[in-house]
Amino acid sequence: MRWFDPPQSRPAPAFSLPRLEPRLAWRFLKGLSGLALILAMLAGGHWLLQLESQYLPVRVVSIEGEVRRMTLQQIQERVGMTLEAGILTQDLATIQAAIKELPWVDSAGVRRAWPDRLVIAVSEHKPLARWGEGGLVTAEGVVFRPERHEIPAGLPQLRGPDDQARQVVRRYLAWGQLLKVRGLAILTLEDDPRGAWTMTTDAGFTLLLGRTEVETRLERFLRAYPEILAAGRPARVDMRYSNGLAVSWSGARLAARAVGGPAEGLGYPSGSEHAYLDPATTNRLFNQPGPPEGDSWPYRS
Repeated sequence: MRWFDPPQSRPAPAFSLPRLEPRLAWRFLKGLSGLALILAMLAGGHWLLQLESQYLPVRVVSIEGEVRRMTLQQIQERVGMTLEAGILTQDLATIQAAIKELPWVDSAGVRRAWPDRLVIAVSEHKPLARWGEGGLVTAEGVVFRPERHEIPAGLPQLRGPDDQARQVVRRYLAWGQLLKVRGLAILTLEDDPRGAWTMTTDAGFTLLLGRTEVETRLERFLRAYPEILAAGRPARVDMRYSNGLAVSWSGARLAARAVGGPAEGLGYPSGSEHAYLDPATTNRLFNQPGPPEGDSWPYRS
């Protein structure tokens, strides 16, 4: 038998870590500690949020303000859609924005009430009139569109572009006061796409004011109305003339048939009677072919 000496182990090659300067090492440790602290705070914050929504939830939603057109359920459903945290961390602006999306809401405010209550203050729009097709408008000229079945009955009808709502409302209110003196009320008022103004009254006639000098034309109509009413029941009064007006009659007619056509493009119904009036001559109705000699009746829009 032969004996072999075990192989001698070779010493491992020497290896040494690079030496860091004490200042750099300290900065590295500080950075590492700061990162660990941030991660710990984030984890702790997430845990606390979970605890907050669990132990400090929103349990009660109170509604303040006079609510007539909406239901409390509609408001509560909006709050429920946006409720995501506890009483301390819930985003109130999100709830407020969701409530303001309801058509009837004019303004809304949300506040916390310790320990578990949200208080919502709501005010509703107050409709002055119907607006266009399926809309409502307030006295401030704010247009809103609720569900059709929510539109109140018995309101006057205003029409016009949405961006002109304030002007239409302003004229409706101002002109309504002027017509009230003559025992009239406005049922509809329209500012059409051409900028021409037309109204109907509770006396059953339509008043055309055109696009220009509408305030002056309305004043002229009001001065002439007693004479018009004494002559019969008007169906349409056209103020789009430079120094007079044209009337088509409904029901009672004048004794003599007037000749001389309506304003261009007006298209009175066949068989209706027309009379012309010039306020410059003591509001006398001229039921004869054309205006008095020397006067003119040019049509203006």
